[in-house]
This record gives sequence, structure tokens and C-alpha cells, in this order.
Amino acid sequence: MQTSESLSIRIEKHKVDLNRITEEIKNDFEIYFKEQEFKNGNTEIQIIPIKSKADIDKIYSGIGFYIILTDKSFDDNQCTFNCKNHTAIYRGHSYTTRQRVLSHLLNKIYRASRKSTEPDYKVCLKIEDGVNGININKKPYNKWEWTVVVIKLRGSNKLIREQAEIAFDSVFGKPCKSREI
Repeated sequence: MQTSESLSIRIEKHKVDLNRITEEIKNDFEIYFKEQEFKNGNTEIQIIPIKSKADIDKIYSGIGFYIILTDKSFDDNQCTFNCKNHTAIYRGHSYTTRQRVLSHLLNKIYRASRKSTEPDYKVCLKIEDGVNGININKKPYNKWEWTVVVIKLRGSNKLIREQAEIAFDSVFGKPCKSREI
């Protein structure tokens, strides 16, 4: 009995510690987002206009946080994040940022070129109900302008990147097409 009580006490302590540290990480990312101007890229941030796969191929391939922006306006978008006259409609994180953005914006190419050893991203940007992933080289999306902002988060883990998402939403509002539960 003593051992299980000891273990349950440990678990409760770890939960408190984990909640405290995740809150600290989120707060730190909020400060980071408020300090950035997001006008020009730098060694940590890429800002890339996207028109084709060649543009997506320029995206940092490693662990990161990304924001998908467009010039298309959505009435239900409460997000205030703007860059290059485009507004954020989606934000996410990935271990393989370039592939993840490809799965969102050129889903057909992603599906055709994905190797069996690569992640199989099935839940992607939804603009039309029930359709995962879009193809910016096809109508109506080829008439819209697109920008992707990538924040390189080398060495981060999923918990850290999830706090970046929560902090982004706290600072700018959740983009209308980011629909995770």
C-alpha cells in the first residue's frame, strides 16, 4: 500500500511540475511572438511567398512551427497575424516542416511523392468541408496569393511546439482553418 501511495504522490507532483513548466514555456513564446516584427526573415524565421512546389522546396525541412497565410479573406477568421499583406488562416508544427506544408498546400503532389518511410499526414488544411489538403496550383486556390512563415525550432519536442501554438493563438487569435480539438 505504501508503494502505491508513494507512486500516486509522485505522479501528482509531476503533474503540478509539468503544468507549471508548460505555462512558463507558453508565456515565453507569447513574449517571443510579441517581440517579432515578421517583416523580413532571419536565421530563425523564413518568410516565403508560395506559388509552386519549387517555393515549398525552399522551406526549412526540420523541426519547426509554421503559419500559412493568404490574401483571401474569411469572415470567420479572428486571427490578426499579418505578413506581406496576407493573413494567417492556419498554424501548426511539425518534425518535418517542409513535408508538412507540402501536405497542406500541394496535397496531390505530397501524396504522389511521399515515401513509405515518411510521415503520412492525413489531416491537412481544410477549406472545403471534408477535403483534407488543398492544391494551390488548381482552381480556386491558384487565384489566391500564399505566404508561409516558418520559425525554426531545432531541438524542440512536441510539448514545446504545442506551447508555441497555444501562445500564438493567445497573442494573435486562432486562425480560422486551425481546427484541432
